[in-house]
Amino acid sequence: MRMADLRVRRQQGFTVAELAVSLFVTVAVILGVLALFDFSNRLSRVQTNVADMQQSLRVAQYDTVRMIRMAGRGGLPLGSLPSGLALAVRDKVPAATHIGGPLSPLVLADSDTLTVRGVFSSSICQINSSDPASFTLVDPGTGPASGKVLVASKTPTGIDQSLKPLRDAIDAKVHEALILVSPRDASLYAVVELDPDASDTANPDLLTVAFKIKGGAHTADYIKLSPGGVWSTDLTNAAFLGILEEYRFYVREEHAVAAKSSSDLTSKLSRARTFPGTDLPYRGAGDDAAVPDDLHPNWKVDIADNIVDLQIALGFDAPPGGGAMTDDEDDAGSDDTIAEAADGTNDDWLFNDTQPITWANWNGQPLYYVRLTTLARTDRRDPQYQAPLLSRLENHDFSASNLNQRNERMFRRRVLRTVIDMRNLG
Repeated sequence: MRMADLRVRRQQGFTVAELAVSLFVTVAVILGVLALFDFSNRLSRVQTNVADMQQSLRVAQYDTVRMIRMAGRGGLPLGSLPSGLALAVRDKVPAATHIGGPLSPLVLADSDTLTVRGVFSSSICQINSSDPASFTLVDPGTGPASGKVLVASKTPTGIDQSLKPLRDAIDAKVHEALILVSPRDASLYAVVELDPDASDTANPDLLTVAFKIKGGAHTADYIKLSPGGVWSTDLTNAAFLGILEEYRFYVREEHAVAAKSSSDLTSKLSRARTFPGTDLPYRGAGDDAAVPDDLHPNWKVDIADNIVDLQIALGFDAPPGGGAMTDDEDDAGSDDTIAEAADGTNDDWLFNDTQPITWANWNGQPLYYVRLTTLARTDRRDPQYQAPLLSRLENHDFSASNLNQRNERMFRRRVLRTVIDMRNLG
């Protein structure tokens, strides 16, 4: 072959067929890489959404469980359900129900609300009940209307105790609820109203804490939390004092477009703090007059996003379940368990099915457990995903729920359930 012919053939390059094949292979490789990238991206988004959802569930349970476990701390008993003292449940809340006043947040329909009361964020102060001057009552002739108690920075046995919460409440002139417990009997107690104006914080080691039994801003509501709803004439001294708090846990109804219920649900597990026994937000009703009560931020302290249901069940050892529970330290036999039938009826768990409720069968029985169930969903829909149909959580039947509609099933969902052993209630 001549050198000229070889040079011509080398200059001819690729044929059209070769170019087409190479282009096809290149496009196929690029499309494969893009498909892999898209799959990886979608998988990453799903995993992130699921991780966020699971974190919401953990946060929701942690905060709520902590409060439930402390219910009744300070000496407040369980009371008569469902609207008890240390703990109260409102089951399957109807639509258009507000957590407080008519402008306060809406509770998501068919979810439960849980109210807990106790001395949560401050210490329970001991009082030197052997000192006659430590407790005095002002009796106008028709029963005591007010009184004073001396609280020292050391307990009668010489142990340091913090007076800061009491001092702060007095200085801020907050009409706190105070629980006073008798040295004679823990069941002898009263809930009264702090009187900041008559109290004295001048001595850092000895506070004079004044209180009102009647005639105060909240005394009519506070006294209802006392035995029989009245001041007991047997309460002539006090051994313990604490600031009583009330919190309400609920699913706050909220939508992507405000005030448009047809838009996407963006509900949250929220916590409201109120003056105990009232429908007034904490630090409202004159204590924070710049904010109207119905719009007060204490109505909605959000705990976790995208919580779409909250269910509460109470575990008793009660006649409806039959049999008896033995509460001891070992795990031998069938003790330390609460009877629960397969269909949820005629057992010792209240609010786990549509049981025919006779309160006389449940009140006065020892409360062993509170079962907390929360349902969460992811923040975004996945059009290529369909969640299983929801059937029932406790006594909440989802057969006609909007959460079973096709567009709602594009959200991934998880349920978290915790059984809480009560520490202060029996």
